[in-house]
Amino acid sequence: MVKKTLNIDLNRVEGDLEFELDIEDGIVVDARCIGVMYRGFEQIMIGRMPRDAAVITPRVCGICGTAHLYAATLALEQIWGITPPPNATYIRNLCLLTESIQNDIRQSFLMFLVDFCHQAYREHPLYNRIMAGFEPFKGRHHLGALEQSRDAVGIIALFGGQWPHSSYMLPGGVVSKPTHRKLIEATNIITGLTRWYENAVIGDSLENWLDLNSRDVFFDWLEKDQKRADSALGIFTRFSRDIGLHNIGFGSENLISYGVMPDPLHGGQYAMPPGVYDADNKTISHWISP
Repeated sequence: MVKKTLNIDLNRVEGDLEFELDIEDGIVVDARCIGVMYRGFEQIMIGRMPRDAAVITPRVCGICGTAHLYAATLALEQIWGITPPPNATYIRNLCLLTESIQNDIRQSFLMFLVDFCHQAYREHPLYNRIMAGFEPFKGRHHLGALEQSRDAVGIIALFGGQWPHSSYMLPGGVVSKPTHRKLIEATNIITGLTRWYENAVIGDSLENWLDLNSRDVFFDWLEKDQKRADSALGIFTRFSRDIGLHNIGFGSENLISYGVMPDPLHGGQYAMPPGVYDADNKTISHWISP
């Protein structure tokens, strides 16, 4: 019996997480996830004024501070029984969604797809296309992701004054008004992001993409058009399936996380993303109660 322990550091972002795997005869018999950085923000908040949460919690992380700010603000509003005006909720949701988009872009292109550029795959037929698209700081999709993820959070700066570590949400609303100038600039950012996503990431319109409702429909859609096949999504799908990634691990049948987007026009219910289907392939209602 050969036993060894493998240490894996996840350090592309902050380096504060690692895994330990105990392996016996090539089989993982035990695994541990270890947080190696203690921040202690819960202890920092003890004895502070409640509104300090809007200043302290966004600084937990330099990537997802809006989510922490939103959570802290909602907690205070629940404690004090405060309902913010509709426009404040829409501004909060807009900023949270743009930060979520930024997170998704960076996680996909800057922290995952770069692994496809490893020399171990240099003999693969798609390797040249992978390098042209995903090579760090050189590939067109990598460079596009850097640009678009940077520009997306400009929406938060418009309404929050800065990004990261913004503190524009307060119990009862936000600190800035949705002026025409801000709305026009935010729309321009979204338009640019949409064009990049359609042209580079999926190779088709968002409307057509959201109409896909099954695996078979997706593969048929992908194979019928060369632009789709050569998009970032197309290259990723073709390569990952060819090396067998679809046979590794498994997904959850249940929706675990979808973001917090309450809509005043629907009685404070939370919006679910479009295109969510149940076991019978029927669209689930986009609204659920808190």
